Amino acid sequence: MNDVLVFSSCTARKNDSVSVGDVRIQPSDYLGEGALLRELLKVRNEVLFRPDAKRGNRETYAFDLYVRTGKMYKKLYEDYYRKMKQVLLDPGTPVQWFFLSGAYGIIHALEPALSYQATFSRSIASQNHIPFTGKLWQRALPEICGHVIGRYPGCKVYVFGSRDYTEFLKHSRLPSETKIIESTGNVGSTRLSPVIAAFASALLSHDLPAFDKEYPERFTKLP
Repeated sequence: MNDVLVFSSCTARKNDSVSVGDVRIQPSDYLGEGALLRELLKVRNEVLFRPDAKRGNRETYAFDLYVRTGKMYKKLYEDYYRKMKQVLLDPGTPVQWFFLSGAYGIIHALEPALSYQATFSRSIASQNHIPFTGKLWQRALPEICGHVIGRYPGCKVYVFGSRDYTEFLKHSRLPSETKIIESTGNVGSTRLSPVIAAFASALLSHDLPAFDKEYPERFTKLP
């Protein structure tokens, strides 16, 4: 199987109850050293140290932080959580999973993370009195995502999330084999849940063509 890159949205609810294991991905592992890494860390710190970001103090994997509690990952968590985590932990895995995050910008599934509250959505930020960070990330995040993708030539890219989050990938350098599945509205995360679970099932059974056949378009907006 060719390299598979997954980008999906963070979640409003977080779960930091699972400790980080021995494998620890760092931003320099997927960005290298240089200006993009410095910009990523600069904006992260700017957001995470705001009092209204409600930063936690227990580290967990980003995968656990979101997948164990977010509505978007409910079916994945119920059916494929342990198997998917084992695939990601395998040092020879062709699968890399990243989350787009209002606080972290982009974060690898196996990167240590803290609980927080921040969002790319202006309306959600206003309703919940938490930091709106879409503008902070607007300049650098598409380039950062493009750089990450560029480290995996020939990869297949799958993007799942709300429009506020997928927009950053749409402005990145995307390979021809890219699939973006986007949700809108208040129940968008619920609609995405079975789609992400179906993707995980196809990935684990080495049958991504079956998933691609079900969603043949490069860009799919869920009703």
